[in-house]
Amino acid sequence: MRYLIGFVFVLALVSAPLAMSAQAGEEGATSEPPAEEPSSEPAPEAPALQLELDDDSVKLAPSPPPTVNGYTLEETQLRVKRAKIGLWSTAGATVVGGVMLGASWSCVSGAPVEDACGGAFISGAVVAFSGAVGMIVTGALLGARKRKLRSLQEADYGRPHRVQWDLARSQVVF
Repeated sequence: MRYLIGFVFVLALVSAPLAMSAQAGEEGATSEPPAEEPSSEPAPEAPALQLELDDDSVKLAPSPPPTVNGYTLEETQLRVKRAKIGLWSTAGATVVGGVMLGASWSCVSGAPVEDACGGAFISGAVVAFSGAVGMIVTGALLGARKRKLRSLQEADYGRPHRVQWDLARSQVVF
């Protein structure tokens, strides 16, 4: 019931006309702001802080070159980080749903579904299922973003080699 009241309130705000006015009067009349009254404080002659720029202090930094898909290396790293957060969040939802399922399993096995434990069992199953689906989706998303990140890093730094010959030490380096 409380969600219904909130939904009705939001619906009323959205459906209200955008040009609402709290003043009674004609729609076409424009109101002018009242004239400023002189204050008893003296007006400052100059602002306390001033911003001064000279030619030496203004320098333009070139933007990083965009990649094929429009993201730079740093933006791609941030996207990978966000996908990892999504994966861990959905894994947490799966664990919470599993705990709810396990806690209500013993109660549900001998009681009818209309019991309070039946509701906990059903909601636990829904949370665990939606968390598992979310893990599958965000796992695929994370894999795709990490693949793009690796391709950007290889293009930027060259393909990483497992075994290299170090000329300074005259030996094989892994």
